[in-house]
Amino acid sequence: MKEFACFDVGGTFIKYGTVNEAGEVVFDSKFPTPEDDCGRLIPERIVEKVNELKKDFNLSGVGISTAGQVDHEKGEIIFATDNLPKYTGTKLAELVVNGTGLLCSVENDVNAAALGEMWKGAAKNVKTFVCLTLGTGIGGAIVIDGKLVRGVGGSAGELGHLITNFDGEPCTCGMKGCFERYSSTLALIRNYIKEKSKKGESIADISGEELMRRVYSGEQEANDVYNRFLDQVVAGLASLTHILDPGLFIIGGGLSNEGKPFFDEINKRLQKTIMPSFARYTRVVQAELKNRAGLLGACYSIMNAI
Repeated sequence: MKEFACFDVGGTFIKYGTVNEAGEVVFDSKFPTPEDDCGRLIPERIVEKVNELKKDFNLSGVGISTAGQVDHEKGEIIFATDNLPKYTGTKLAELVVNGTGLLCSVENDVNAAALGEMWKGAAKNVKTFVCLTLGTGIGGAIVIDGKLVRGVGGSAGELGHLITNFDGEPCTCGMKGCFERYSSTLALIRNYIKEKSKKGESIADISGEELMRRVYSGEQEANDVYNRFLDQVVAGLASLTHILDPGLFIIGGGLSNEGKPFFDEINKRLQKTIMPSFARYTRVVQAELKNRAGLLGACYSIMNAI
């Protein structure tokens, strides 16, 4: 059975391991993401780990899931934020191929998560769906007829920058009113802190988990902010429904861990918001693979590249 070295490059850690063609994670570990010069150090560390894995496994290739915008065909990082300094422009696949002698496939992290969910998770046996992650921002991936929609420049799926509030809050991308300014976990926390400030209560920071505990305990400010947040999430999903007609939305990220209460409420509100002809079959479900999604998606990508 073929085995692959797989990596999931995040802003804090790089998860890696060996995954076989049946989707079984045979070995996994992680190491800290370099804090500077990522364009040099990330490829170096990946090559080092692959060559270590070669001693114990007969590897057939390398699959990489990574934060940032990715040119999948070239295996290059088109753009990365300051969370990964000097990573933009990195010819990741080329450097890994040269350092290991193995074929390498590189995917954006949310695209990889979508491939993983299609292969072994919530979208198994489903060919058309949209995958979103609600975290610090909003990541997105669109799969139609079993294939990722990449767009002309390879950056399709930047759903967090769908403009849902024209002339709204400034976004880190330079635009205003982006979906993620209202519908990410960070947006929920930010708006709660603002609401408490209006009441004369100063909060420096709060976790999403603690905020949700306050929602469930019945705190008025927490519930007001949470209800506005749900409306914003549904507004974005409704627009995507009417544009793409995916039938299935898979949501991962911090808030998805709230499970059934969160998804029941999202589905109820979405059903009331979209046209009845779409409502008959459109549903929103929780991502199943959690921390394994990136590794499995990276494996699926390299399996289909060789």
